[in-house]
Amino acid sequence: MYIPYGWCKGGGECVTTDRPALRRDAEYPPPRILAFVKPLRQQCIRETGVSVEALERFSDADIFEDDQALKCYMQCMFRLSNVTDDRGELHLGKMFEFVSVEFEDITLRMGARCTKPKGKDLCERAFWFHKCWKTSDPTHYYLA
Repeated sequence: MYIPYGWCKGGGECVTTDRPALRRDAEYPPPRILAFVKPLRQQCIRETGVSVEALERFSDADIFEDDQALKCYMQCMFRLSNVTDDRGELHLGKMFEFVSVEFEDITLRMGARCTKPKGKDLCERAFWFHKCWKTSDPTHYYLA
């Protein structure tokens, strides 16, 4: 199902695109995961200086690549949840510790093509994963 989706910047400039409908309901994103990552999110916002607007825009609107704080926020979340190593390689087994059984198939489909990250540093590599996941399954992708 596709619906027109828009994003408006502070100056009133708005962009409308056709995007798949996002899944946002009482069960998704999973409340258990959102509760778990809440303190990590707060710490990573403080560490990186990313704006909540940027997090919401990337999660629910468009992919944009010009925000280094956003990229480093993604890396910070990986680091604090201990799902990547020093080279920015993602450990799927560790990620699945956070995924409820009912969402395993969604997670597998989202990540199936996202196994070889690119980027000059850890922040770029973390961003690569998120961009790949969002591109693979924009309906279920969310940035906590």
